[in-house]
Parts: sequence; C-alpha cells; structure tokens
Amino acid sequence: MSARNLADWLDYIERIHPREIELGLERVRAVAAHMLISRPGPLVITVAGTNGKGSCVATLEALLEQSGYRTASYTSPHIHVFNERIRIGAANVSDAEICAALAVVDSQRAGVSLSYFEFATLAALWLFQNANVQVAILEVGLGGRLDAVNLIDADVAIIASISLDHQDWLGDNVESIGAEKAGILRAGRPALYAAPNPPLSIVARAHELAAPLLQLGVDFGYSEHAAADIWDWFGASHSGASIRWENLPRPVLALSNVAAAIQALHLLPVQLSRTGLADTIGRLALAGRCELRTDLASGRRVLLDVAHNPAGAAMLAENLQRLRGRNPGLQRVIAVVAVLADKDVEGMVTALETFVDIWYIAQVEVSRCLSADTAVKRITATGLQLHIEGFDSVQQAYLTACAQATAQDLVLVTGSFHTVAAVREMSHADIIAIEAPTL
Repeated sequence: MSARNLADWLDYIERIHPREIELGLERVRAVAAHMLISRPGPLVITVAGTNGKGSCVATLEALLEQSGYRTASYTSPHIHVFNERIRIGAANVSDAEICAALAVVDSQRAGVSLSYFEFATLAALWLFQNANVQVAILEVGLGGRLDAVNLIDADVAIIASISLDHQDWLGDNVESIGAEKAGILRAGRPALYAAPNPPLSIVARAHELAAPLLQLGVDFGYSEHAAADIWDWFGASHSGASIRWENLPRPVLALSNVAAAIQALHLLPVQLSRTGLADTIGRLALAGRCELRTDLASGRRVLLDVAHNPAGAAMLAENLQRLRGRNPGLQRVIAVVAVLADKDVEGMVTALETFVDIWYIAQVEVSRCLSADTAVKRITATGLQLHIEGFDSVQQAYLTACAQATAQDLVLVTGSFHTVAAVREMSHADIIAIEAPTL
C-alpha cells in the first residue's frame, strides 16, 4: 500500500482484517519471522492484567529513564493519537517512523491477514529492535496466552490484577481469565502478581514452569504512613535479600502497581539511581487515570478516569472516597458515563453509586458503544434510586455537567478510553488547590 500519512495507514489496517479481534499466534508469528523480528531489546518486561497495566508500564518507564536506561514501551489503547502506543526514550514515536514500520509489516506479511492490533504490535517490535533500546516494556492487549505481545519471551512478567472483563474471549470466571493471563509466564523466569490472592490457575502455572511467583503483600508491597502522602516500599533483590525504600511521596497511580513495577526492576540486572528517585515517584501519573483537570470554559473541576469494568469502578470509588476525605468542601459529584456494549454498566454504577450524586449517561461515536437509551434502561432496571439523565453524546453531557456544577462540585468523566478522549482536550491540567486522589 502507498499510504500518504498515518491516518491512511490506520484506516487501511483497520479495514483489511475480517475481525476486529482474533486471538492466536500462528499468523503473527509467521510474519514476525519474515520481518526477522527476534527480540525488541536485551531485557523485556511484559505486563498483563485486567486493570492497572498502564500504571505499571508508566512506572517502569519513568524509573528506568530516570536511571539512565533507554526504554521502549508498547501500550494500548490510546486516548488521543495512535503514537501514544509506541514510545522510545519516553517519547511518542513520530508519524513517519510508524508509517515506515507499518509499510515493512505490509510488505512482509505475504498475504497473511493481520488484525489492527497485530499490525501495530509487529510495527512496534520492529521499531524497538532497530532502536538500540536497553529495556522493552510490552503491555498485553487482551488476555496473554494468545495475544500478539506474547511472541516475545519476557525476562520478568507482571500480572497487575484479575477480574471479570472480556468474558466472551477469556472465560466467565477469574480462574479461566487467570489461566489466559498466565500465558505470559516463562520457565524459570520470575513473575509478579500485583494484587492480593492470585487465582490458583496462575499459581499452578508458575509452579509448572518453576517460575518464581512474587505476590503483593507477601514478597513485596507497601505500607502507608499516618500522613497520607508518604509511603514505604518493601521487596527483595534477585538474590532474595530484603530491600526497603522509605518515606516516598505518594503518586497519583495505585501503590499496588507502583510497588509491583519497583519489584520487577529489582529482579533485573539494572541499577536504579537514587538521585531524583523520590521526585520521579511523586510525579508518576498517566493520562485518564484519576486525572484531575480544569474545564477550559467554566473553570469547573474535572476528574477523568478510563475505568471500564466493575473492578476499575470500585478502585475509582475508593479514590473518590479519599478525595472527599481530603477535601471536606467538595459537594456534588456529577458523573458523565459512556461504556462499550460488552461492559457491565450495572456493576460499574453499583460500585460508584454511593459517591455520585447525578448521572449523565451518554454514548460515544464508535460502533461498539452501548447506546445511551439502552444504558439508562439497564441502570434503571437495577432499582437503584438515582438522579439519571440520558444524552446523545459525551460532549453534550459534559458541557451540561460543567454548566450545572458549582465551584464546589466535581465533574467525573468515566466509562472507557473513548469517553475520556471525547472531552479531555476541553480541559487542562488542574490548577485549583485540590488534593489529588490516588489511583
């Protein structure tokens, strides 16, 4: 294909495969062989999980770059531009570089049909392999065992969390989903589970592979000080020696994910610099993850969160509770919500209903979105006594919420990456004196 720009390429790779999602490694492995893709870097960390993958990747990238290592990071989905998915040296790769990589994939696939995600993954791996990076950080797109990212053997594997999501693809219980996520484990190589009580399927797979499995709260973890903005990390070196970092500033990202990332780095042959370490940890943040901003037009406080399943909504609820505790002047929370059709909108609303005062239910312009009318009917059928209104678009709902909000209120935008993307550029980084929640 002779595409002129990145938009043309993305349209092309979205159209050529008959299915939006098709798990399995046979096709992508064959093309990778033609492209001579072997390993994206000397060290590889692979991150899977239902929620928290992006936070783990962001922490790994920041700490490695701060310590002088050249990193490559592959994540999905993006919020604003595709380039967010492919980063080298903590910077988005340019349009021209991505177009060149996609052209190589297309020229080497020899008629093999690839999905959008498979095209993108191969392009990223090719770019990383040719960029002389020292550590590649790869985020699984869906599941683990059959995900295109699993072409690469990881030196350390992180599973951030397991909860119900994508049941049509991964199974309808945490043990089945855990078995799919555990597909990223490799024989004899360490793995981490960044939440309490890992599914037995993960424990069994680690035992089968003789892969050391480190668990949050057992082998590594964190403790919080009475002063809520300070915490300690504890873990172990590759040799098993105990390590402790004390009096760290609290970041916006979830401490469980930050703790797992720190532990993963201690299992690799890298030297983390303590110079500027605390500042780096304190500044850890990620777009759309409990992100406080200010609406450009009204000056109202806005909280953006891409939570898209009940577990993510439960974590968001904890952050809203913490936010209220730190800011007694905070009054109403007005939520703008739009979700995809395969999501448990009832479970998400139930998780948040104690902390939200007004619900504006909307829809985004993607084929997989749940219509606002259907969402309102499903939420109403739960029997929850909610102040709820439907809107034709996220933008309309957001503008109405900002217009209705007072200076003491908070407008929450959540439900999917698409929901956040629809309005994020209508706000800017928060400048109002309000203490940030933690995610």
